[in-house]
Amino acid sequence: MITALKNIRRSPYQAISAIFIVSLTIFIVGIFALVTFASQIILNNFETKPQIIAYLKDGHTTEQVGGLLSSLSATTGVKKAIYISKEDALELYKKSVGNDPVLLGTVTDWGIVTADILPASVEITAQSPESFDNISKTLEASDLISITPQGKKEIDYPQDVVAELTKWTNAIRMGGLVLVIALTIVAILTIMTIISMKISSRRFEIRTFKLMGAKNLYIIKPYLQESVIYGLSGSIIGWLGCFIVLLYSTPFLAPRIGSIISFPVHYTVYLILFGSLITFGLIISFFSSLFATSRFVKRSK
Repeated sequence: MITALKNIRRSPYQAISAIFIVSLTIFIVGIFALVTFASQIILNNFETKPQIIAYLKDGHTTEQVGGLLSSLSATTGVKKAIYISKEDALELYKKSVGNDPVLLGTVTDWGIVTADILPASVEITAQSPESFDNISKTLEASDLISITPQGKKEIDYPQDVVAELTKWTNAIRMGGLVLVIALTIVAILTIMTIISMKISSRRFEIRTFKLMGAKNLYIIKPYLQESVIYGLSGSIIGWLGCFIVLLYSTPFLAPRIGSIISFPVHYTVYLILFGSLITFGLIISFFSSLFATSRFVKRSK
């Protein structure tokens, strides 16, 4: 380890370059992991909520509702279908508006909002956005669904929202993965180049060691240790960058997605991220140096 530290001190600019590229790679990997994890949680949240709401005509009977629910249960792609009565709709409305007297109708000319003015509905959770068409056909065929003044069935489903969210999630994953792979290759090539240059500059000394009977492991060990220092230092700096970004973005993110993802982020997330990034940084730095030193050992035989 002492020899590795001496090598770093002899060429500080090369060491700074290696640590910088590893830090940048680890930082991007960490941000990509956090964004991917968060986008998957948000997407799962949308997919598990009632995605289709069909409003029912007044005067429907329990038997009619049961028949509609049975038809929906037999429809391909339906994960769950539940009946929301007028009274249930009122309770949901009160929960959504809180204690706002205007929305509750206590200070308006409309009078207090009651269950009679709210429609009953059926809420359907689909297995995937691709199932919306089949579910929509079943609802369109039912005479129980209320009709708008324009003659259309009152069916609400955020197909475009979920599809767009899925598209953006896939695009983020693909773009982030390409960026991570590119930076990882750059980091590997950078470390390999730096270690190869250091080995070449001490070629005469290394050959002297070999003539004296030194083993290959003894010769390459300082360079492996040096690359581990690059990987460890860069990983810690990259993780600190992710930590700072996540810490200072919490006030911005909490009001917007706080109902889906809990803020502040639990410390276990930071620990898992720290362990994963350190491991990744050590792997790419160690194997980059191992490949560079093994090439030199083979050529020097």
